Amino acid sequence: MTTVPSASQWGSPTASRRALLIHGLNSSSHTFHRVASALAAKGYLVVAPNLLGHALRNPGTDFQIQTLADDLLPYLQAAEYDIVIGHSVGALVVLSLLKYLPKAKPASVVLIDPSLELTEEQVVHRRVLFASDVRNNPTAEDYMTLNTLWTRDDAIWRVLGTKIGRETNSDDHIDGNVPWSFSHLIADKPAAVALTILVADPRLNGSSKLETAAKLKDVRTVIVPNASHWIQNEFPEVVVEEALRNIEE
Repeated sequence: MTTVPSASQWGSPTASRRALLIHGLNSSSHTFHRVASALAAKGYLVVAPNLLGHALRNPGTDFQIQTLADDLLPYLQAAEYDIVIGHSVGALVVLSLLKYLPKAKPASVVLIDPSLELTEEQVVHRRVLFASDVRNNPTAEDYMTLNTLWTRDDAIWRVLGTKIGRETNSDDHIDGNVPWSFSHLIADKPAAVALTILVADPRLNGSSKLETAAKLKDVRTVIVPNASHWIQNEFPEVVVEEALRNIEE
């Protein structure tokens, strides 16, 4: 008997179309609550697992992205998905799952603002950035002040994602994946899969992610104006539109 990891679910279990949404570091399945609700309203059964070491789940034996991906294999073994979406580290988990997707089934894969490549200096910066959330313990009000496009629910789920995860999550998962390099995994994409990368506004988030994505072949890259790293909070309709575009074209 295969054990399926913990997850949140939206939509009818009898829906003919399915979507799999994978959250990022120091977060939880509910980071996708608005995207998931919108897809459910369009007739999808939406499943959003909680990654190892997140949402009170114990960590795996190591902290490699591939380990996080392999832990989610029961979902791919139980069903086929029309849409797969990942945010940040969750997008890297999605890339690590590409080799397991059906070869002939058309599917839409959307990666939300992933860091596909990081230099040693950028890795150090990410460690400080993520650790600050744990150390400073921001409130929902703090997040809403810093992120004016977030709803209160967005901010509350962000707080909970940090609080119910492990304190060393960010350090463990960053240090466990050095050197940080994931662009090569796009080569595992089945021909029937359409892949889109949504990139935060370079004016707010720097241009390195855009520069990396622009070099990739057979990938649609979309800049989301005025968006930070948290595109699913600020512009959930864009995430849904891009996911459906690949299915409907």
